[in-house]
Amino acid sequence: MKRVTRGRAVPAASIQALEDRRLLAVFGDAWSSPRDLTISFPDDGVQIGSHQNDLNALLDVLADRPQWQELALRAYQTWAVNADINIGLRNDYNNAFGTPGMIVGDPRFGEFRIGAFPQEGLVANSIPFQAVAGTYSGDLLLNSNDQFTFHDWANDHGPDPMTIAAGDRDLFSVLLHEAGNTLGVDDNLLDWSVMFRQYTVPKGVLAAEDIDAITALYGQRSDPYEQIDNGSLYTASMIPTPVGLDPQTQVIRSRGSLSTGDDVDHYKINPIAGMDSVTVRVRASGVSLLQSRLEVINSFGHVVGQASAASVFENDNELTIHGLAYQGDLFLRVSAVDPSDVYAVGDYWIEVDYRSDTVRAADPVLGAYDSGPDSLFTNFDLNDPEFGFNDELADAVDLVPTATPQAMRYEVQSSVSAASDVDYYKVTAPDLIQGRLVVHVSGVGVGRPDVRLQVVDAGGQAVGTAAKLHPDGTFTVEVAQPQASQDYFVKVSVDPNSAVGVGNYVAVAEFEAPQTQMNDLASGDLTSESDKFIRWTAGKTRLYRFDLSATSADADQAVRLTVYDAHTREIKMVSVAHAGITRGALAWLEQGEYILRFTAISIGDAAVTQVSYALAADGISDDQDDDWVDPADDPYYDPYYYNSGEYDEGYYESGSDYYYYYYDYGY
Repeated sequence: MKRVTRGRAVPAASIQALEDRRLLAVFGDAWSSPRDLTISFPDDGVQIGSHQNDLNALLDVLADRPQWQELALRAYQTWAVNADINIGLRNDYNNAFGTPGMIVGDPRFGEFRIGAFPQEGLVANSIPFQAVAGTYSGDLLLNSNDQFTFHDWANDHGPDPMTIAAGDRDLFSVLLHEAGNTLGVDDNLLDWSVMFRQYTVPKGVLAAEDIDAITALYGQRSDPYEQIDNGSLYTASMIPTPVGLDPQTQVIRSRGSLSTGDDVDHYKINPIAGMDSVTVRVRASGVSLLQSRLEVINSFGHVVGQASAASVFENDNELTIHGLAYQGDLFLRVSAVDPSDVYAVGDYWIEVDYRSDTVRAADPVLGAYDSGPDSLFTNFDLNDPEFGFNDELADAVDLVPTATPQAMRYEVQSSVSAASDVDYYKVTAPDLIQGRLVVHVSGVGVGRPDVRLQVVDAGGQAVGTAAKLHPDGTFTVEVAQPQASQDYFVKVSVDPNSAVGVGNYVAVAEFEAPQTQMNDLASGDLTSESDKFIRWTAGKTRLYRFDLSATSADADQAVRLTVYDAHTREIKMVSVAHAGITRGALAWLEQGEYILRFTAISIGDAAVTQVSYALAADGISDDQDDDWVDPADDPYYDPYYYNSGEYDEGYYESGSDYYYYYYDYGY
């Protein structure tokens, strides 16, 4: 890492008027891969910025954990039944909220992570899908300073209005509203709607306007896997046996979906000659929240077996049929356990498994859909078992950027299949460079390998900072000033000291760019003789995005932004932008007053001369409260209000830690 030198700061003030600026999360962007979304519940103690998740402590006093978790699942499924989306439940492996990773499909947690932490001025916060938020996108965070009430909304019953006390905050109503936000549905001014921007009374049934909003984003619910209607035995979809299948080791799979409560799917299989038994499954766990019934019917029309999902938490069905020689062709019928419930729709996998009980017991993960996301955590399966394919710079895999509107972002899941395995990936800088290149890699799994990360140029020379290891095992390399149109190569390998030499990992690379929805907050000039201070008030607890840019004729100049709590002096965020570059940073900031300090610094041994700075900001989470009057309706309200005055420099320099320069996760 290059040494950074700061200039001598003297008390200074800068006062300027700001026009009205709004703090608005971005709505209206649909999630990519909307049929493969998942929910997860991190444990208490998982980091949320400077706070820790305390969801279980908050809600376990209201009801048994499966009961309140089911309310959260029901909230999402209430939206899913009305749109072409699919949401399943998966395990969460307790990485910090916002940890670098894949925005969609990260194997360590769901797109929608449910948590809680103390917040001021609101009931809950949520973050819709937006590239600027990284893996914070989709998070739903209750205010653990608040109190909620538990009511059972199964079959839309809800609480008896006569039992609603003043100040009652029905948990399901809050979750339903916030789930809509995380799916991209904006708040409205219709007080009968679930998406009315303030919490008023319990609302557990979507209004017509709510349904219109979700279908406008994702379309009407459909069944993309059913090309021809298979609603009867006579029109059953054939599940063929693949040529070359080894029935002792391989499983036949076919994807299906129930698109309405009354939908029924039929499938036909021709049992393999010589096999005495077959196990058939409807696997919905990790895929959807569907609760299905499975029936097996023989060629004589007799039902020879049936099974039903036990709950939304155990929603797989499995039947083993013996004596195949006497059954003829077999038909599988898939329907909903309760056609009137929201869990009557969802995607699933049909699995036809001829393996013996012994083989299945020794290799249980093989039966999971697509080997299942959780298989990446058990070391049963490698995501990519290659060895020797992209082990040289010349054989680097050319990554394709994901669809993000403002940045060139690359994501990859892969594996190191031996302690000596090396993987190279190529990313190409855009023609116009506006920000840093930030690369992260993290091993995944219960017994994950410790992976090493390096970024090199086309000649194999290392570029950027030395890799920084974070407490959760993530390695980060930052190229502060990447060159336009240049190829960069990401090298992933196993740490020689790692106790585990084989396993899976997630790597993410991004060429940052300023975000279009950001609001200009402050700008000015800095020299070695003066720092600039701004006193700024955050009206509510929110996730804030700050984009700091620096401009100078000298490429070795930079600007450091330090955000202090105005009353406790605690540092909340530090960000550094080099000349010609914009650096983005995310921070959960509580309601209250802050001091923003801008300092001119230099890189290496260069003298601090002069540098200009500009700061843009936005609140990218959306809150729900119960205030009838929103201060943002006041034409004179400025959520970015700040003033500055003559500050005692020593007040902000009481400890050297205040000037500790560090690389964080790149946000």
